[in-house]
Amino acid sequence: MIVAQRPLWLFRSPIRQQLFLLVGATFCAGVLLLSVWLLVLMRWAETENQKRLLAVLQPLLTGALVAPMIERDYASVRETAQALVESAAIQGLTIYTTDGNAVVEAGSLASGTADPSHGFALQASGAVVGRVEVRFSALPLQELWQRTAYAMLGGAIVVLLSGLWVLRAYAQALAARLARLRHTADAIAAGQLDARCDDRGNDEIGRLAADFNHMARRVEHEVRALSASRGEVQAILQSIGDGLIATDRVMRITYLNPVAEALTGWSAAEATGQSIANVLRLENALTGEPAEIPVGRVIETGKIVGLANHTVLIARDGRRLHIADSAAPVRDAEGELFGVVMVFRDVSEAYQLRADLEAERTRLALALKGADLGLWDRDLTTDRLVVDQRWAAILGYALDEIPTRDTQAWEQLVHPDDLPIAQRALQAHLRGDSEQYEAEFRMRSKRGGWRWILSRGRVTARAADGRPLRITGTHLDVTERREALREIEQLAFYDPLTGLANRRLLLDRLGRALASAQRDGCHGGLLFVDLDHFKKINDGLGHGAGDAVLREVAQRLQQNVRETDTAARMGGDEFLVLLPELDRDLSVAASAARRVADKLAAVLAQPYALPQSERLVTVTTSIGIALFPDREADAETLLRRADTAMYRAKAEGRSTVRFFEPSMQAESEARLALEADLREALQTGQFRLYLQPQCDPLGRVVGAEALLRWQHPKRGWVPPAAFIWLAESSGLIDDIGQWVLGEATQWLARCDELGVPLRIAVNISPRQFMQPDFPQRVRQTLAHSGADAGRLVLEITENVLLHDPAQAAARMIELKALGVRFSIDDFGTGYSSLAYLKRLPLSEIKIDRSFIAGLPDDSNDAALTKAILLLAQEMELEVVAEGVETESQLEWLRTHGCRTIQGYLLGRPEPAGDLIERLQRASTDPAPARAPAASP
Repeated sequence: MIVAQRPLWLFRSPIRQQLFLLVGATFCAGVLLLSVWLLVLMRWAETENQKRLLAVLQPLLTGALVAPMIERDYASVRETAQALVESAAIQGLTIYTTDGNAVVEAGSLASGTADPSHGFALQASGAVVGRVEVRFSALPLQELWQRTAYAMLGGAIVVLLSGLWVLRAYAQALAARLARLRHTADAIAAGQLDARCDDRGNDEIGRLAADFNHMARRVEHEVRALSASRGEVQAILQSIGDGLIATDRVMRITYLNPVAEALTGWSAAEATGQSIANVLRLENALTGEPAEIPVGRVIETGKIVGLANHTVLIARDGRRLHIADSAAPVRDAEGELFGVVMVFRDVSEAYQLRADLEAERTRLALALKGADLGLWDRDLTTDRLVVDQRWAAILGYALDEIPTRDTQAWEQLVHPDDLPIAQRALQAHLRGDSEQYEAEFRMRSKRGGWRWILSRGRVTARAADGRPLRITGTHLDVTERREALREIEQLAFYDPLTGLANRRLLLDRLGRALASAQRDGCHGGLLFVDLDHFKKINDGLGHGAGDAVLREVAQRLQQNVRETDTAARMGGDEFLVLLPELDRDLSVAASAARRVADKLAAVLAQPYALPQSERLVTVTTSIGIALFPDREADAETLLRRADTAMYRAKAEGRSTVRFFEPSMQAESEARLALEADLREALQTGQFRLYLQPQCDPLGRVVGAEALLRWQHPKRGWVPPAAFIWLAESSGLIDDIGQWVLGEATQWLARCDELGVPLRIAVNISPRQFMQPDFPQRVRQTLAHSGADAGRLVLEITENVLLHDPAQAAARMIELKALGVRFSIDDFGTGYSSLAYLKRLPLSEIKIDRSFIAGLPDDSNDAALTKAILLLAQEMELEVVAEGVETESQLEWLRTHGCRTIQGYLLGRPEPAGDLIERLQRASTDPAPARAPAASP
């Protein structure tokens, strides 16, 4: 690297300023030096002149004054003095004796433009003989100034010459800096890319050097990058699997890579400089005529040109190779074309395979045409679907009209009900679960109708990791076959008059339902429906009217059962209805079957309009019900049981419903009666709200739980366990829960009026909580009653969180924003996930009474209760222990920090008004309010 010396401080400013600085400094220094020199010279000349005059006067005057007074020649002295004055050397002269008398005066000593007067003593033999006052004349100074002017002229010339020397030195310094810059440029041009000009000046040359160094670094970076790029390109060209030939503008070869050498039979050394026509001999494989080399056309058009199909390369050794290639122009930075690069590869094997494939395709097309099959091919990586003419013709399309070009377009043609079946079959094959893909589905034809298609296919290409890449298959139109099968099935499994399932199909489905019920434990029912006195219609109105009634009965049955149910005709006027999967609880399933039977009886009892007649006829039904599963009963047995129950219904007066088992009949009827009573209780106000106090460890009432009581006019007090389950299953729990919530908020508002600080907890059923409008109902109830939302506690069970945790959390957060508090009831007996304790806006948890019952003796109950208390304390949740009935339980809970206790020991449930009235009276009593002793 070329390194220059560090520039002087002078070169740290712009050159113009440097020039001004040099000229000014030189001028000022010259003037200053000249002035000092002149002053020193003048002072020296004046002093020397005066010394010379004094040297002349002193001996003369001293000699005149040394002689005795009589011998003193004052006249000679006066003449001498006058001669000096007249010579213009002295302006004035006065001689004094030792006693101070002026003995000689010549000229004037008055001050003027001349030099000031000088006095000196006259001595002889060491004794003072007198004193002289003399003032020199200015004329000698004028002569001195003249000489000085000449001296100044000479000095100016010296200063000018010095300045020129300084400027010359500065110019040489600048030239040296520029020379260093030029030397650096020469070094870079010679290949020394790391050469730099180390000129750190801040003037123009310094900035030029900095820009030059920056440019040099860029040049070095670009050259090295270009060199690396050229090396990469060279390596790529040497390693690519295609042949590559580069030419100049006159089609002379400039480069061949190793693959091109192997394909043409020419080495790069031999081919370089040769015309490409000598090296690359091309021929049309079909005609045998010479083929055009695309390089010439690229030079003419400046565009990329490819080889025609069926091109053969004749190598130097005579080999004939099918090749595919393209030629592209190579341009410089200005866009001028200066060469062509041609890339080609040996496709002889692919050409032969393509020819063989074309032959196979022709044979396959003939086979498919004979088999009436359409061909399809799907690329799984691009989702592109290709079909043939026959495939399109199956749906009534021409090949260019077919809209299926990808999977989404294909799916739009498939019947929505069949699409999942086809997709599952395809995915199973792609996963390797089946040897081939096979599915039957309907596709919409061009005319809008549906055609049944049998589609088969197999994966024909896989990636290295086994992932399927392509699947190919066929389509076969099986519409006629499906129609034939449907007609056969209709005749075999369906009643020709009504279109309902016949006995064979019903027994098959009943067998499947039995197997499923025995496996899953879910009960179902079989209804045997018989038309009462149907023979009278046939006898009185004719079989045509009877058939019309039977068809209408079948239609009404189908319209009033579920899609999973089966309505069938056994023959004559007998029908069967299969009701699978009613409920896991046998009594609930029985009630559901009874409701369906009652519904069908009511529907079938509606009048029937006979065709071509204005008459209306009515028909009643007798229905027998048999429930399953029963380990001892198969399908035929169940059929007989339902038939027996139907005949029992007929025997008991017709137009009624009977179960096969009398005990179940009684239970079902009792359930229905209880449900009817529940509905009446809601309408007539038979429900009562009771409150059970919740106390602190000292027995003071701090809250209460709302409990529902039913006072039936005939049954008396009905316990909640006897009807809550029915309210849940029948859906009445929504209305009952809303009633309880309304009553509780009314009593909360009453507590606010009386100044009783009581909070009330209301149990919310899962069904009620998950109603979409539940938060709105709570908000409206609070607004209607005017109660403080902060004193309302909604108790939910852990099962509420199992159905939809996210939705449950959203509703709780919405109500929490109103101030409503939430409590988890029966904590520890259900889901018991600590996750919801962290995520949900809970205020308290209630320890289930099953844990409290074993305290303090049961170590397991004690450990679990203690863990719940510690957990709640860490999470800052309140804890309510319910079911406390003994003093030992109360003492254990007090000892372990439980702050809220509920149970018969501290207070039984009592009417809400009674508890609030008692608390209001206690609030005026100075003694603390406590729960009353539990009464038996």
